[in-house]
Amino acid sequence: MYRPQNVTETNRLHIWAAENSFRFNTTHLLPRSSITIKRKNQSNMTNDEKEYFLNSIQTLISSGDYGKHVSYHGNHNHRMHSSHGEIGKTRFLPWHRIYLFELEQMLQAFEQDTFIPYWDWTTDRDIPEWLVNFTPTVIVDNQPRVVRRSPHRSPNTPNLPPEGDVNMVMSLNSYGSFTSGLEGGIFGAGGLLQTQTQMHNEVHGWVGGIMGNIRYSPTDVLFWLHHANCDRIWAQWQKEHPSEIPGLSGTDSILDPWTYTEEETLDTSSLGYIYD
Repeated sequence: MYRPQNVTETNRLHIWAAENSFRFNTTHLLPRSSITIKRKNQSNMTNDEKEYFLNSIQTLISSGDYGKHVSYHGNHNHRMHSSHGEIGKTRFLPWHRIYLFELEQMLQAFEQDTFIPYWDWTTDRDIPEWLVNFTPTVIVDNQPRVVRRSPHRSPNTPNLPPEGDVNMVMSLNSYGSFTSGLEGGIFGAGGLLQTQTQMHNEVHGWVGGIMGNIRYSPTDVLFWLHHANCDRIWAQWQKEHPSEIPGLSGTDSILDPWTYTEEETLDTSSLGYIYD
């Protein structure tokens, strides 16, 4: 399925990046067109769509832009996980929405119709077959990072989240409880886990390898498909709870290292994409 880039294709992205260097050096990447992209379930992608996606990822790896983008996730000053406190918990979903959007924009510079697919792990209970052998080496923070995996081997994260866990999270009515449940599962009295799994966190642990390393997990392309699924679940929940928003203010609402604010993330169609 995957084919290495040829010189013309690689140069195409390099030329675009040079002509549009402000996109990478400033921190607010604007949509390239008025076209709304539909992010598909990876299991419904055509062979061409899979090829475009992997070729575009490899081009970004070769240019160094992929590794640079990965490195943002390792900077805890961005406060985008619940481990960074209440603000981190609140920023988790909007920050990662922009993180995916920025990568998707770079992919679309190579092939305009490319999109980040999602991996619905409630139905596809193993690593997608077309991605099993896509384990590149990526230069991140000036060091080669090799994608390795050890799926379903950790006794702490033995299972991918089932549909019942997603339904439980979807039934939560406040943004705070929803984002907390989606990121790490629902905990009840005495700290007992109510969901079968720790949701987003469980998937990282289940895949294992570099996906289990918070600093370098985006090196693995599965990161993007996993987070696209989390983003999709949030988008579905938003439709049922339109008044429930993160509610960040001041500098906390600026999703650094970019200049987007939380408010700009509340509607995926305003960012140029929807889910199937």
